[in-house]
Amino acid sequence: MFREARVPKGRNRFSCPLPIWELLWEIGHAFGWQPAGTTYVRPANSGVQVAARRNYRPGGSQDHKLVDEQDAVAWARALEAAKASPHLAAIVAARSVELLAGTFDEFTEFCYGGAFSFSVWDDAES
Repeated sequence: MFREARVPKGRNRFSCPLPIWELLWEIGHAFGWQPAGTTYVRPANSGVQVAARRNYRPGGSQDHKLVDEQDAVAWARALEAAKASPHLAAIVAARSVELLAGTFDEFTEFCYGGAFSFSVWDDAES
């Protein structure tokens, strides 16, 4: 996940395995985040006025989706609520995914930074 380097403070990049991405989505949703949907990142010369809303499933490395600022901040707020809940540990344990405390906090901070794009990193392209 990344955003343009326009953010003076905070993180401009965040990376995690797909199971962690899915868990963060699930936790946000469980704690009140109502996903607005993503859009595809469009070229500057695109004539599309209103982009169709998509899901949060990452596409390929050339298929970037965008989470808008309001949606990202709402996600962060839901994660903050989750962190304060005694139910968070049970949700994480039920998924059998190791979620390091730093990862949760880093993603929450990243979301508070506003809009961001995301895709799957393809090791074959590096």
